Amino acid sequence: MDAANFYETQALKYLDTRDRSGVGVGIVRSWARSLPSGSTVVEIACGGGYPITRILVDSGLMVWAVDTSSTLLRQFRLRFSTIPTQCASALESDYFGRIFDAAISVGLVSLLHEDEQLAFLHRVSEILRPRGRFLFTAPVEMGTWQDVTTGLECWSLGRTAYTRALEREGFRVIRTHIDEGENNYYEAEKIG
Repeated sequence: MDAANFYETQALKYLDTRDRSGVGVGIVRSWARSLPSGSTVVEIACGGGYPITRILVDSGLMVWAVDTSSTLLRQFRLRFSTIPTQCASALESDYFGRIFDAAISVGLVSLLHEDEQLAFLHRVSEILRPRGRFLFTAPVEMGTWQDVTTGLECWSLGRTAYTRALEREGFRVIRTHIDEGENNYYEAEKIG
């Protein structure tokens, strides 16, 4: 089973668990508040919207959301009826045919195969304005493991490879963060 199928078949169970989790909230809130009010942000792998989308909206940002799970998006739309949504994978989305001030993706990158991760970073670069900001989660260690939540195999290119890949795509890494669940966040800015 791949990640998209897992999240569709286990959507409501996942939703309940994520809704109650505060892991990473402080990092996302700080990042969101560092963006100018009214900035356009695309949330990639939005799930049901809690807690990440709620933080983005409460921070005064204009949000668009993408997820592969139609079940999770139905729940998302009940919670955020005015936010444009798209049911598509991160690599196949047309991202509403627009360019954004910022992008955020929590919990997705490690579920993509290594070549898909690089393609994803490239795609995010294409949809961000110069000086656009990007926050995503991925480990600093290189390796593979079985995800605790999904049971799926995950991949990490490691901090050096992510930094180099981001640089190739026109980003500079501003900083990294570690949340209370020991998840690593890369905060980057598009240079060109």
